[in-house]
Amino acid sequence: MGRAEDIFEKIIKDGEIAINEFILARKSEELFLDFKRSADNGSGSKLNDIDREHLAKAISGFGNSEGGVIVWGIDCSKDKDHADVAHTKYPVQNVKRFVSWLEGVVFGCTVPPHTKVQHHYIVLENKDDGFVATLIPKSDHAPHQIAVHGKLQYQYYIRAGSNFERTPHAVLAGMFGRRPQPHVFHNFVIGPADLLDEKVKIQVGFMIRNQGPGIASDLFINALVISIPGDNCKVWFEIVDQNNWMGQFAFERQISVISKLDVRLAPESFVQPFVMTLYLVPPFTEKLIIDGICGCGQSPSYKFRLENDSSTIDKLYNDFFDESKKGLLDMDKRHDLVANVLNITT
Repeated sequence: MGRAEDIFEKIIKDGEIAINEFILARKSEELFLDFKRSADNGSGSKLNDIDREHLAKAISGFGNSEGGVIVWGIDCSKDKDHADVAHTKYPVQNVKRFVSWLEGVVFGCTVPPHTKVQHHYIVLENKDDGFVATLIPKSDHAPHQIAVHGKLQYQYYIRAGSNFERTPHAVLAGMFGRRPQPHVFHNFVIGPADLLDEKVKIQVGFMIRNQGPGIASDLFINALVISIPGDNCKVWFEIVDQNNWMGQFAFERQISVISKLDVRLAPESFVQPFVMTLYLVPPFTEKLIIDGICGCGQSPSYKFRLENDSSTIDKLYNDFFDESKKGLLDMDKRHDLVANVLNITT
């Protein structure tokens, strides 16, 4: 994930706590973060035209740059350094309705439309009001031109510092007049868990996927085991295709692989460089933490983490054994155990 996705995930996870932190810390607007107070606080019968213009400018600016997040319901003010910082909460009325309005206009805000914009609402306790976070990822189909009515029509923007700046044709030609770029990120393929006496064997394939319009080369993916759940547990990695990948191992806890020179990854395709095997054996006393990073020679790299606590793993392990003794295990439950232990969303 990129910086914008990290901010969005934190807001989803922490809810109103994250909003309060922005205010208390006087968080400043920056390259990936923008605060907006709704022009009418969501009190109208449709999305206010000013809010729609702000959304359109952000979709163009963030989409043409490295992505970003708008937080609706926070007003900014200048600090002593003249930076725009989060100052006051102005919750949006009927926040779920506000999200539906945003979703309804996204398609018509830019040409071409940005199809990967997401919204998440935070409802205040015992109220319908709240806040909205809008994630606008870096677009694979940039440049995006504003397509709404008013003074912004037919203009292009990029994010520069904490502002959206109009972008002249010459700059756009330099940014997007080159060959299409790949967008490479990590993915996983999960195998079914196996019971071997008191051991539970887990396997997961580490994959690289290209979702961009360009061809990717110089692919790489690394994984580092920070912690395993217990002293009786064991983990190791195996390269699946040594004809196309070069790898280095360190202390059975780290693997680093890179594709050979003639390996290329087409758009909307994926490869599986290596497989991780993990044996779970009680007692479980430590967290499971595995850090990784993947990328290619033509796009930014993405970091990821697989993590779970010892108590959760202990419960999953015991429940798995109990269901096995009762003859209730099927293929879905065997796959679910692997996904739940590694906290992988399937």
